[in-house]
Amino acid sequence: MKMIETNLETLQERARHAKLVAMDLDGTLLTSKRELTDANSRALRTLADRGVVLAIATGRSRSSIPDTISSLYGVRYLITANGSKIFATEPEELVYEKYIMVKAIEYIAPFFSDDEVMCEVFWDGAPHVEESRFEAARDYGVPRWFSDYFFSSRKPLKDFEAAVYANIDRLENINFVFGRDDVQERVRAFLSERTDLYELTSSFPFNYEIGGLGVSKGAAVDFIAKREGLLPSETLCIGDNHNDVKMIEYAGIGIAVENAVPAALAAADLITEDCDNSGVAAALKALGMVS
Repeated sequence: MKMIETNLETLQERARHAKLVAMDLDGTLLTSKRELTDANSRALRTLADRGVVLAIATGRSRSSIPDTISSLYGVRYLITANGSKIFATEPEELVYEKYIMVKAIEYIAPFFSDDEVMCEVFWDGAPHVEESRFEAARDYGVPRWFSDYFFSSRKPLKDFEAAVYANIDRLENINFVFGRDDVQERVRAFLSERTDLYELTSSFPFNYEIGGLGVSKGAAVDFIAKREGLLPSETLCIGDNHNDVKMIEYAGIGIAVENAVPAALAAADLITEDCDNSGVAAALKALGMVS
């Protein structure tokens, strides 16, 4: 374990007051093979039995979260599409939503017909993609480990652009996937020009993600905390990627797994084991929250 600008005793004292724990999925709670370890599962059950509010915080759409995760014992909130939609569970209820501005969609629109870019758009809790690009997904940089998830969760559409405009006032997230570095740099430069219109982030080295202005996992955790009557100091957040940085910075205790990107590592109070070595459980154990 590595502490950043503090010591373990200080973090353990803060952890005594933690009443809300929010965790990223891919690369954090789940292993690199997208599996939940027994150690992580046991740790979450222990927290739930002690009354800690558990939240999953992911860039995935609602439909892309496996039932085994959404129904995981003790999970009370699902933060989806990087915070665009938040669901309470048991029973499931949409408690927050914020969409991308129409003006932002109009700015991004040239990429809907850009043959060098794989563009996915989330609405109704599901990711949609042009049919021809769906069929040629690996040409756009979808790696083999990602392909099973991609092909099982995306909805291909023949007239993709028309469908986007038909749903333009309720778009949750736009995801760009790249197969070439020069294309990714071209898109990054374009998107970076108008971050006054949207939030720009990423969850994998080969993508960029657009969300509504002010939408982030950090803002989502803040919404849940206020809904539960909790202070930021009573929250603990764990993540690994750029879309996790704001919630790591927000939390009373911000944690990054060892496999995290440099920005997440720099934001963290504590660096725990990597996702393949049950980093979530290891952090909770080091903080004295589980045995």
